[in-house]
Amino acid sequence: MLSSLDALEKAFEATVKKSKEDCGDELEKIRQLTLDIIPHFFKSIMEYRESLVSKYMNSLVDTCFLELFRTSGHTLFLSCNGLYRNAFDNIRHTLESIVQALYVDMGHPKADLETKIEVLKEIEDKTEYHAVRLINKKLKIEHRDKLREEYKKLSGIIHPSHKQIIATIVDLKKGDEFPATVDCEMISKIYDSMKVMYDMFFFLFLYYFPEVKKPLQKNLEFIKSVKVYNLVLLSKVFKV
Repeated sequence: MLSSLDALEKAFEATVKKSKEDCGDELEKIRQLTLDIIPHFFKSIMEYRESLVSKYMNSLVDTCFLELFRTSGHTLFLSCNGLYRNAFDNIRHTLESIVQALYVDMGHPKADLETKIEVLKEIEDKTEYHAVRLINKKLKIEHRDKLREEYKKLSGIIHPSHKQIIATIVDLKKGDEFPATVDCEMISKIYDSMKVMYDMFFFLFLYYFPEVKKPLQKNLEFIKSVKVYNLVLLSKVFKV
């Protein structure tokens, strides 16, 4: 068993090396995107965590934000290892989570976090509570048409591609069971998906925590990122 794991580890070492050599620019764009968006956003909300400690501590939306640090790193790691389908699934999970969290937080504003988690357990696997249906029917939210449009765009980008299957077949015919084929175009699609995901994620976060908008407006680095990455929903929020 352990020898098989050793072989798997070596195979993925080769993938990472090839990814860095062939697609270093594309991977760097993902890394830079994450560094430009998350830390600047976090810096601006820190002062409100103390003044509104109860709201933040009992919020599923805020919990999703804290998880975003981890999932963003995972997405870059998966991209570097040629695990593109897993990276897309990670992005979809992040967006599904924030939409469901917002729905629960808004529906149970006075509940503690433990209660909200129990509610989430009840709804998260039910089709009618998937992100697109919540956006279409249950969330009474500003710019909903644009939100729906951006979600549709993201769904189109991360939809499973026949290219992945073809690449796997080619690998198997060559006798290369591991690793997956390195594809710079797929990494670029992951980058585009992450931009849309971040745009929607922080738009929804601001809907539940509108008090954060003011310090973010003063955060020139964050506003610059909104412009540079053409984050459509946040551009509407901040009128930039």
